[in-house]
Amino acid sequence: MLKSAGILGVGSYLPPHVVTNDYFKEMCGISGRTIEKMTGIKERRFTVPGINMVDMAFEAGKAAIEHANLTPSEIDFVILSTITQDRIYPSIACQVQNLLGIPTTAGAYDMSVGCAGFVFALLNAFQYVQTGFAKKVLVVGVEECSRNMQIENKEERKVNILFGDGAGAAVVGEVSEGFGLLSSSVGSDGSGSEYMREDSNHRPSMDGEAIFQFASTYIPVIVKDALLKADLSLDDLDYLVPHQANLRIIESAVHNLEFPIEKVATHAVQYYGNTSSASVALALADEVNAGRIKIGDYVVLAGFGSGLAWAAALLKWGK
Repeated sequence: MLKSAGILGVGSYLPPHVVTNDYFKEMCGISGRTIEKMTGIKERRFTVPGINMVDMAFEAGKAAIEHANLTPSEIDFVILSTITQDRIYPSIACQVQNLLGIPTTAGAYDMSVGCAGFVFALLNAFQYVQTGFAKKVLVVGVEECSRNMQIENKEERKVNILFGDGAGAAVVGEVSEGFGLLSSSVGSDGSGSEYMREDSNHRPSMDGEAIFQFASTYIPVIVKDALLKADLSLDDLDYLVPHQANLRIIESAVHNLEFPIEKVATHAVQYYGNTSSASVALALADEVNAGRIKIGDYVVLAGFGSGLAWAAALLKWGK
Protein backbone atom coordinates (compact mmCIF):
# COMPACT_ATOMS: atom_id res chain seq x y z
CA MET A 1 0.00 0.00 0.00
CA LEU A 2 1.35 3.42 -0.94
CA LYS A 3 2.06 5.88 1.84
CA SER A 4 0.67 9.41 1.84
CA ALA A 5 3.38 11.91 0.90
CA GLY A 6 3.28 15.65 1.40
CA ILE A 7 5.33 18.73 2.19
CA LEU A 8 6.66 18.93 5.75
CA GLY A 9 8.45 22.26 5.52
CA VAL A 10 9.45 25.04 3.13
CA GLY A 11 12.34 27.48 2.91
CA SER A 12 13.78 30.17 0.69
CA TYR A 13 16.80 32.35 0.14
CA LEU A 14 17.10 35.63 -1.76
CA PRO A 15 20.42 37.39 -2.37
CA PRO A 16 20.63 40.85 -0.80
CA HIS A 17 21.11 42.91 -3.98
CA VAL A 18 17.76 44.46 -5.00
CA VAL A 19 17.59 45.45 -8.69
CA THR A 20 14.83 47.82 -9.76
CA ASN A 21 13.49 48.17 -13.29
CA ASP A 22 15.50 51.34 -13.84
CA TYR A 23 18.64 49.20 -14.03
CA PHE A 24 17.58 48.02 -17.50
CA LYS A 25 16.81 51.43 -19.02
CA GLU A 26 20.16 51.89 -20.73
CA MET A 27 20.71 48.21 -21.52
CA CYS A 28 17.28 47.55 -23.02
CA GLY A 29 15.97 51.00 -23.89
CA ILE A 30 12.84 50.56 -21.76
CA SER A 31 11.81 52.73 -18.82
CA GLY A 32 11.21 51.21 -15.42
CA ARG A 33 7.56 52.22 -15.51
CA THR A 34 7.09 50.55 -18.90
CA ILE A 35 8.71 47.33 -17.66
CA GLU A 36 6.30 47.15 -14.74
CA LYS A 37 3.35 47.86 -17.02
CA MET A 38 4.47 45.13 -19.45
CA THR A 39 5.36 42.45 -16.92
CA GLY A 40 4.03 43.37 -13.48
CA ILE A 41 7.57 42.95 -12.14
CA LYS A 42 8.69 45.74 -9.79
CA GLU A 43 12.13 44.41 -8.79
CA ARG A 44 14.26 41.29 -8.57
CA ARG A 45 17.34 40.05 -6.71
CA PHE A 46 20.81 39.46 -8.16
CA THR A 47 23.69 37.62 -6.54
CA VAL A 48 26.73 39.53 -5.31
CA PRO A 49 30.39 38.47 -5.12
CA GLY A 50 30.78 35.78 -2.49
CA ILE A 51 27.30 34.27 -3.03
CA ASN A 52 26.85 31.50 -5.59
CA MET A 53 24.23 28.90 -6.47
CA VAL A 54 25.49 26.37 -3.95
CA ASP A 55 25.26 28.99 -1.20
CA MET A 56 21.69 29.90 -2.14
CA ALA A 57 20.60 26.26 -2.35
CA PHE A 58 22.24 25.54 1.00
CA GLU A 59 20.43 28.40 2.75
CA ALA A 60 17.04 27.50 1.27
CA GLY A 61 17.53 23.83 2.13
CA LYS A 62 18.60 24.63 5.66
CA ALA A 63 15.52 26.81 6.16
CA ALA A 64 13.19 24.09 4.82
CA ILE A 65 14.68 21.43 7.12
CA GLU A 66 14.30 23.75 10.12
CA HIS A 67 10.73 24.60 9.13
CA ALA A 68 9.96 20.87 9.05
CA ASN A 69 11.42 20.52 12.58
CA LEU A 70 13.97 18.05 11.30
CA THR A 71 17.74 17.77 11.30
CA PRO A 72 19.95 17.18 8.22
CA SER A 73 20.72 13.69 9.53
CA GLU A 74 17.09 12.73 8.86
CA ILE A 75 17.22 13.61 5.16
CA ASP A 76 17.88 10.57 2.98
CA PHE A 77 17.62 12.07 -0.53
CA VAL A 78 18.29 15.41 -2.24
CA ILE A 79 16.80 16.45 -5.59
CA LEU A 80 17.80 19.80 -7.05
CA SER A 81 16.36 21.57 -10.09
CA THR A 82 18.28 24.21 -12.06
CA ILE A 83 19.16 25.32 -15.60
CA THR A 84 21.75 28.00 -14.80
CA GLN A 85 24.54 25.99 -13.17
CA ASP A 86 28.00 27.31 -14.02
CA ARG A 87 29.20 23.76 -14.72
CA ILE A 88 27.45 20.50 -15.53
CA TYR A 89 29.30 18.51 -12.89
CA PRO A 90 29.78 17.98 -10.02
CA SER A 91 26.09 18.26 -9.20
CA ILE A 92 24.93 21.08 -6.97
CA ALA A 93 22.79 18.56 -5.07
CA CYS A 94 25.87 16.66 -3.90
CA GLN A 95 27.56 19.86 -2.76
CA VAL A 96 24.44 20.86 -0.83
CA GLN A 97 24.30 17.40 0.76
CA ASN A 98 27.87 17.88 1.97
CA LEU A 99 27.42 21.44 3.27
CA LEU A 100 24.22 20.59 5.15
CA GLY A 101 25.78 17.52 6.73
CA ILE A 102 23.24 15.15 5.20
CA PRO A 103 24.50 11.55 5.53
CA THR A 104 26.53 10.11 2.66
CA THR A 105 23.99 7.30 2.49
CA ALA A 106 21.58 9.81 0.96
CA GLY A 107 21.20 9.91 -2.80
CA ALA A 108 21.53 13.29 -4.52
CA TYR A 109 21.14 14.50 -8.10
CA ASP A 110 20.39 17.55 -10.24
CA MET A 111 17.64 17.68 -12.83
CA SER A 112 16.88 20.14 -15.61
CA VAL A 113 13.31 20.76 -16.76
CA GLY A 114 13.38 24.55 -16.98
CA CYS A 115 10.69 26.51 -15.19
CA ALA A 116 8.64 23.35 -14.54
CA GLY A 117 11.61 21.71 -12.83
CA PHE A 118 10.69 22.22 -9.18
CA VAL A 119 7.26 20.64 -9.62
CA PHE A 120 8.76 17.69 -11.51
CA ALA A 121 11.33 17.29 -8.72
CA LEU A 122 8.56 17.32 -6.13
CA LEU A 123 6.67 14.63 -8.03
CA ASN A 124 9.79 12.45 -7.98
CA ALA A 125 10.14 13.04 -4.24
CA PHE A 126 6.48 12.22 -3.57
CA GLN A 127 6.88 8.90 -5.38
CA TYR A 128 10.05 8.07 -3.43
CA VAL A 129 8.18 8.56 -0.14
CA GLN A 130 4.98 6.86 -1.31
CA THR A 131 6.87 3.70 -2.28
CA GLY A 132 9.22 3.70 0.70
CA PHE A 133 12.31 4.31 -1.43
CA ALA A 134 13.08 7.33 0.79
CA LYS A 135 11.61 8.76 3.97
CA LYS A 136 12.57 12.44 3.94
CA VAL A 137 13.51 14.14 0.65
CA LEU A 138 14.93 17.65 0.34
CA VAL A 139 13.82 19.28 -2.92
CA VAL A 140 15.52 22.50 -4.05
CA GLY A 141 15.02 24.88 -6.94
CA VAL A 142 17.85 27.36 -7.49
CA GLU A 143 18.80 29.76 -10.28
CA GLU A 144 21.38 32.45 -10.94
CA CYS A 145 19.79 33.96 -14.04
CA SER A 146 21.79 37.19 -13.77
CA ARG A 147 24.96 35.29 -14.67
CA ASN A 148 23.59 34.48 -18.11
CA MET A 149 22.09 37.80 -19.13
CA GLN A 150 21.72 38.45 -22.85
CA ILE A 151 24.32 41.08 -23.78
CA GLU A 152 25.65 40.26 -27.24
CA ASN A 153 22.35 40.08 -29.13
CA LYS A 154 20.70 43.51 -28.99
CA GLU A 155 17.42 42.13 -30.32
CA GLU A 156 17.22 39.69 -27.41
CA ARG A 157 18.25 42.02 -24.57
CA LYS A 158 14.68 42.71 -23.52
CA VAL A 159 14.44 39.18 -22.11
CA ASN A 160 16.78 40.31 -19.31
CA ILE A 161 14.04 42.38 -17.66
CA LEU A 162 12.22 39.23 -16.57
CA PHE A 163 14.75 37.29 -14.57
CA GLY A 164 16.08 37.21 -11.02
CA ASP A 165 18.15 34.99 -8.73
CA GLY A 166 17.14 32.94 -5.72
CA ALA A 167 16.44 29.53 -4.22
CA GLY A 168 13.47 27.78 -2.69
CA ALA A 169 13.16 24.39 -1.05
CA ALA A 170 10.72 21.90 0.45
CA VAL A 171 11.06 18.77 2.54
CA VAL A 172 8.84 15.92 1.39
CA GLY A 173 7.89 13.13 3.78
CA GLU A 174 5.07 10.90 4.98
CA VAL A 175 1.89 12.70 6.09
CA SER A 176 -1.46 11.63 7.55
CA GLU A 177 -3.83 9.74 5.28
CA GLY A 178 -5.89 12.08 3.12
CA PHE A 179 -3.26 14.82 3.15
CA GLY A 180 -0.36 15.53 0.80
CA LEU A 181 -0.30 14.67 -2.88
CA LEU A 182 -3.72 13.80 -4.28
CA SER A 183 -3.03 13.88 -8.02
CA SER A 184 -0.80 15.30 -10.73
CA SER A 185 -0.83 16.33 -14.37
CA VAL A 186 2.27 16.43 -16.59
CA GLY A 187 3.14 16.78 -20.24
CA SER A 188 5.72 17.83 -22.80
CA ASP A 189 5.84 19.05 -26.39
CA GLY A 190 9.23 19.24 -28.05
CA SER A 191 7.74 20.92 -31.12
CA GLY A 192 7.94 24.12 -29.07
CA SER A 193 11.56 23.65 -28.04
CA GLU A 194 12.68 26.81 -29.85
CA TYR A 195 10.22 29.05 -28.03
CA MET A 196 12.51 29.25 -25.00
CA ARG A 197 16.12 28.18 -25.39
CA GLU A 198 19.70 29.22 -24.75
CA ASP A 199 21.85 30.47 -27.60
CA SER A 200 25.40 29.33 -28.38
CA ASN A 201 26.71 31.62 -25.61
CA HIS A 202 24.30 30.12 -23.05
CA ARG A 203 22.18 33.28 -23.07
CA PRO A 204 18.37 33.10 -23.05
CA SER A 205 16.42 33.47 -26.28
CA MET A 206 12.62 33.58 -26.16
CA ASP A 207 9.58 33.91 -28.37
CA GLY A 208 7.57 35.90 -25.86
CA GLU A 209 4.25 35.74 -27.69
CA ALA A 210 4.44 31.96 -28.13
CA ILE A 211 5.33 31.43 -24.47
CA PHE A 212 2.49 33.74 -23.39
CA GLN A 213 -0.04 31.76 -25.42
CA PHE A 214 1.37 28.42 -24.24
CA ALA A 215 1.23 29.34 -20.56
CA SER A 216 -2.17 31.02 -20.77
CA THR A 217 -3.56 27.86 -22.35
CA TYR A 218 -1.87 25.10 -20.38
CA ILE A 219 -2.15 26.39 -16.82
CA PRO A 220 -5.97 26.02 -16.94
CA VAL A 221 -5.63 22.61 -18.61
CA ILE A 222 -3.33 21.06 -16.01
CA VAL A 223 -5.12 22.60 -13.04
CA LYS A 224 -8.46 21.21 -14.20
CA ASP A 225 -6.90 17.84 -15.05
CA ALA A 226 -5.35 17.48 -11.59
CA LEU A 227 -8.64 18.40 -9.92
CA LEU A 228 -10.60 15.99 -12.10
CA LYS A 229 -8.25 13.11 -11.21
CA ALA A 230 -8.95 13.77 -7.52
CA ASP A 231 -12.73 14.02 -8.06
CA LEU A 232 -12.62 17.71 -7.17
CA SER A 233 -13.82 20.82 -8.98
CA LEU A 234 -12.47 24.32 -9.36
CA ASP A 235 -14.82 25.40 -6.58
CA ASP A 236 -12.87 23.13 -4.20
CA LEU A 237 -9.51 24.73 -4.98
CA ASP A 238 -8.32 27.05 -2.21
CA TYR A 239 -5.02 28.28 -3.66
CA LEU A 240 -2.98 28.21 -6.86
CA VAL A 241 0.80 28.61 -6.91
CA PRO A 242 1.88 28.93 -10.55
CA HIS A 243 5.32 29.46 -12.02
CA GLN A 244 6.09 33.15 -11.59
CA ALA A 245 6.87 33.85 -15.25
CA ASN A 246 5.46 37.35 -15.22
CA LEU A 247 2.33 38.83 -13.73
CA ARG A 248 0.59 39.35 -17.08
CA ILE A 249 0.91 35.66 -17.98
CA ILE A 250 -0.49 34.67 -14.59
CA GLU A 251 -3.39 37.11 -14.96
CA SER A 252 -4.21 35.79 -18.44
CA ALA A 253 -4.06 32.15 -17.34
CA VAL A 254 -6.20 32.78 -14.27
CA HIS A 255 -8.73 34.66 -16.42
CA ASN A 256 -8.92 31.67 -18.77
CA LEU A 257 -9.27 29.35 -15.79
CA GLU A 258 -12.04 31.57 -14.35
CA PHE A 259 -10.39 31.48 -10.93
CA PRO A 260 -10.12 34.49 -8.57
CA ILE A 261 -6.72 36.20 -8.68
CA GLU A 262 -7.01 36.73 -4.92
CA LYS A 263 -6.41 33.00 -4.48
CA VAL A 264 -3.28 32.98 -6.65
CA ALA A 265 0.34 33.52 -5.61
CA THR A 266 1.61 36.73 -7.25
CA HIS A 267 3.86 38.38 -4.67
CA ALA A 268 7.01 36.52 -5.70
CA VAL A 269 6.89 37.52 -9.36
CA GLN A 270 6.43 41.18 -8.48
CA TYR A 271 9.39 41.35 -6.13
CA TYR A 272 11.71 38.52 -7.23
CA GLY A 273 10.99 38.37 -10.97
CA ASN A 274 11.08 35.14 -12.94
CA THR A 275 13.46 32.83 -11.08
CA SER A 276 12.86 29.88 -13.42
CA SER A 277 12.83 26.57 -11.53
CA ALA A 278 13.13 28.36 -8.18
CA SER A 279 9.95 30.38 -8.71
CA VAL A 280 7.29 27.90 -7.56
CA ALA A 281 9.39 27.07 -4.50
CA LEU A 282 9.91 30.74 -3.63
CA ALA A 283 6.24 31.54 -4.17
CA LEU A 284 5.14 28.56 -2.07
CA ALA A 285 7.39 29.58 0.82
CA ASP A 286 6.04 33.14 0.60
CA GLU A 287 2.41 32.03 0.74
CA VAL A 288 2.93 29.51 3.54
CA ASN A 289 4.93 31.94 5.69
CA ALA A 290 2.34 34.67 5.14
CA GLY A 291 -0.42 32.32 6.32
CA ARG A 292 -2.30 32.41 3.03
CA ILE A 293 -2.03 28.61 2.68
CA LYS A 294 -3.61 26.86 5.65
CA ILE A 295 -3.97 23.30 6.93
CA GLY A 296 -6.70 21.51 5.01
CA ASP A 297 -6.46 23.76 1.94
CA TYR A 298 -6.51 22.23 -1.52
CA VAL A 299 -3.48 23.69 -3.30
CA VAL A 300 -2.20 23.29 -6.85
CA LEU A 301 1.44 23.91 -7.70
CA ALA A 302 1.83 24.47 -11.45
CA GLY A 303 5.06 24.75 -13.42
CA PHE A 304 5.55 25.36 -17.13
CA GLY A 305 8.42 26.37 -19.35
CA SER A 306 11.15 25.44 -21.78
CA GLY A 307 11.00 22.07 -23.42
CA LEU A 308 8.12 22.68 -23.66
CA ALA A 309 7.21 20.97 -20.39
CA TRP A 310 4.49 21.38 -17.80
CA ALA A 311 3.55 19.82 -14.47
CA ALA A 312 0.97 20.31 -11.75
CA ALA A 313 0.64 18.78 -8.30
CA LEU A 314 -2.59 18.89 -6.29
CA LEU A 315 -2.11 18.67 -2.53
CA LYS A 316 -4.25 18.80 0.55
CA TRP A 317 -2.06 20.95 2.75
CA GLY A 318 -1.03 19.57 6.11
CA LYS A 319 0.91 16.82 7.82
